[in-house]
Amino acid sequence: MNEKDRKTGKQESGESGGAKAHVRRLLISLKNRLLHNFGWKLVSLISAFGVWMAIMNMQDPYISVTIENIPVAVLNESALQEQGKISDIESGRTADVKVRAPRSVADNLTAADFEVTADYRQMSLVYAVPIQVRVSEKSAFAREDIIIEEKSPEVMMLTLEDYVRETFRVDIQPKGQAAEGFYVSNMTVRPNLLQIAGSKKQIDRIEKVVVEVDTTGVRKSFEQVAQVQAYDRNGYVVDDVKLEYEATEVAVEVTVLPVKKILLLISIEGKPSYGYECTGTQHVPTEITIAGTEEDLRSIYSMTIPFDISMQSDDVEASINIETYLNEQYEGRYVLVDDEKYVTVKAEIEKLPAADFKVSSADIEVRGLAEGCGLTFTTKNDINIKVLGSQEALDALTRQQLRLYIDVTDYEPGSHYVSVYSDTEADVTVRTGTIGIEIIETKDTFEVIDTGLSSGDGDADPGTGDAAMEDGDGDNAGNAMPE
Repeated sequence: MNEKDRKTGKQESGESGGAKAHVRRLLISLKNRLLHNFGWKLVSLISAFGVWMAIMNMQDPYISVTIENIPVAVLNESALQEQGKISDIESGRTADVKVRAPRSVADNLTAADFEVTADYRQMSLVYAVPIQVRVSEKSAFAREDIIIEEKSPEVMMLTLEDYVRETFRVDIQPKGQAAEGFYVSNMTVRPNLLQIAGSKKQIDRIEKVVVEVDTTGVRKSFEQVAQVQAYDRNGYVVDDVKLEYEATEVAVEVTVLPVKKILLLISIEGKPSYGYECTGTQHVPTEITIAGTEEDLRSIYSMTIPFDISMQSDDVEASINIETYLNEQYEGRYVLVDDEKYVTVKAEIEKLPAADFKVSSADIEVRGLAEGCGLTFTTKNDINIKVLGSQEALDALTRQQLRLYIDVTDYEPGSHYVSVYSDTEADVTVRTGTIGIEIIETKDTFEVIDTGLSSGDGDADPGTGDAAMEDGDGDNAGNAMPE
């Protein structure tokens, strides 16, 4: 290195040292200035910050507001059910919360900005559960800006009841009418039994469980899913907040059939009391409306219901269940559409006019007499035969038309009183009479010996005349039958 270079290096080194010294002097000067009257400077800084805060508070001051009726969410309710209990909230379903926040925040707070809860695991011995309040994480406002001052009430008060489970039948409640000419004949629900759990108080309120199905204007069968609803005995919906349904929806199948109007007829069966007849019947309604498949409806035009008047001596009325007879007679192929399920029937029963016919043994045919026997009539006088029927039939009737006879097939030789029968073809009833006979054994011939009953001579016999008549039952053709 030459002399010139050494001088240049020394000069540069001296300049660099001077710059560093200058910087050091500036830093020391700045430090001295900062530390000079430091206390006053710190007080000034704090005061300035306080003034700034005051100004800011004057522009957006903190105010207190109350958010009312915030729903209280229940936590860990299952802790009671594990003990076979369920709660009913007496008070504390909602809470009012008083908070303090800047006006810009407070004026916009709603119930959604808070989480209000009651944890059943914190329930006290007197069934009080503390209510907790905090700002919701979903709130649009910063938590640090909201100060919770108080809440009312402080606790949720409970009453405990037994937790029960009961099975209910699901009924279907149709709404609206099917289209004209059609009928909703059947509705089924699956499942038709549901279990509902809840407090004993709530379960006891349930009178019925139903599903509503809209059938307005329907013309064909259909299926749908319907919502289950519980009702009390007054027809009000039972609050189901505390009810647990096995299923909230069920499947409903609705059968829709065409309808047809047919005649309703009455047939009289049996006979009234002896000496009486049925002179007429009346019934209401005379037409009914039924539903069925189109094929089944094509084969029916009327339905006849039997009406028994056996042994009746006065007008008789009765109500007959149309629906029951329809199901039994046609094995459920048809459904009664009418609201009126009964037919009212009246049968008019009147006493028959009577006429007496005097007959002799000559008017009586003998049947069944054994070979080798003879028969004589021991009744000496004419006997009286009482005949019942319409006056027109009685006026036209003769003794010969009565076709009277006796049957002695089962009688042994000896004296007897036997019934007198009638084979008349007239529309009358012949009352049974009796006559005295004697069967005599003969060797070779059969003979009926007429003792001259028509002459009227001789002593009266105990079976003579009206005294020998006995009441009996007449058959449908008017013939006398033996007692």
